[in-house]
Amino acid sequence: MLVSTIGYQISQNSDFDELKKLLLNHTKRAYLVGGSVRDAILGIGSKDYDIEIYDITPDKFDALMQECGAVGVGKSYFVYKLKNYDLSLPRTESKSGYGHKGFSVEYCNDERIASARRDFTINSIMVNIFSGEVLDFWGGVSDLMAKRLRVTNPKTFSDDSLRVLRGVQFAARFDLVCNSDSLKIMQKIDISDLSANRIYLELEKFFIAKFKRRAMELLSELGLDLKLFGVEFDERFIQQISNKIHTHKASFLYHLINYYAIDGKSLISRLALPNCYSISYKQPFLRRVSKFELLKIALDMPLYQWLGLDSKARIKMAKDLGIYDFKFSPHIDTTIIKTTGKAYGDELKRLKIEAIKDYLNDCN
Repeated sequence: MLVSTIGYQISQNSDFDELKKLLLNHTKRAYLVGGSVRDAILGIGSKDYDIEIYDITPDKFDALMQECGAVGVGKSYFVYKLKNYDLSLPRTESKSGYGHKGFSVEYCNDERIASARRDFTINSIMVNIFSGEVLDFWGGVSDLMAKRLRVTNPKTFSDDSLRVLRGVQFAARFDLVCNSDSLKIMQKIDISDLSANRIYLELEKFFIAKFKRRAMELLSELGLDLKLFGVEFDERFIQQISNKIHTHKASFLYHLINYYAIDGKSLISRLALPNCYSISYKQPFLRRVSKFELLKIALDMPLYQWLGLDSKARIKMAKDLGIYDFKFSPHIDTTIIKTTGKAYGDELKRLKIEAIKDYLNDCN
C-alpha cells in the first residue's frame, strides 16, 4: 500500500476526531510520530499515539492541556497524557550530563529539525492528522521497506547509549539489518551508564520478538553478547534459536543457559531480571525427548508450560499424549506405601514410573 494512502487513512481515523476538535483553533500542524507511524506502515495496529503539536507556544500548550484534563509527565519537558494520546511540543535534545536522562531540551517549531532527534530513520516518519501529509526527511520509509536499520543523526546518536539496545530489539521485532555506517557508530558506544532496569526493558522486547537471529547477529557484531550474557554466540546456537518456537519470554535464556552450560542463577542475578526468569535454569532440559520423558515432565506441569516444548514435533507429541494442556495425574494408591513401610518418596517415584509405563502401553 502506498504510504500516501496510509497517511490519508490515518487522517480519517476516528480516533483522532476528538483531538482535532481540541486543536482546531490553534494549529493545523499536528503530527502522529514515532512508533505508531512505523507500525501503521507495516500494517500493525496501534491504540496508543504519540502526537507532536506545532504552532503553539509552550505556555499556551500547557494551559490547553490543563484545560482539557491532560496529565503532565516528565521533569525538564512536559509530555501530556490524554486518554490514549501522548501529546507534546516538538523539541530538540542535547547532551548535558551523564546517563540516559542527562539531556537539556529546547522547543523547536521546525519539523525537519525536530524529527532529527529520533534514534533511527524508521521512527522519524511523521503524518499530519488533519491532512494525511507524510513527512519523511530522513528516508525512513525506504529503510523500512528495505528492512534496513539506519541511524537518523550520526552526530547526536551516541548521546544516548540506550539507543544501541533499542536498535537490537527493533532488529528482532521487524527483521532489520543494520547498515554498515550505523553499525560503526553503535560499535563505539559504551552502554555501561545504563541501569540494569533500562537494559532489561529493552532485552525483554528482544526475548519475545519473532526475528531473534537479526538481533543475535547484531549483538555479536557489537560485542554485546559477551558483555551481557558472558558468551560469544556461535552460528550453531544462532541457528538453533532461529528454529525454535518461542512461546515464553524466558525461552531464549533457557536455551542459552543450557547450550553454553551457564550458571543460570548467576546470570539472572547479574542482569537483575525479575524472578519469573528463574524457570530458565530450573526447568528440565532435554536434547532428545521420548514419550516417556514427556510424561515424566508432565507429572509436574502441563507441557505447554515447559520451555523445552519448542518445536512442532514436540508439541504434536504432547498433544497426541493428551498432556499438552493438563498435568499427567495418574491415580496412585499411597495407602499401599504406608502399610508396607517402604520409603515413601522412593516408592512413590517408582509407582509413578510404573503408571507412565502403563499409560504408554494403553496408548499403544
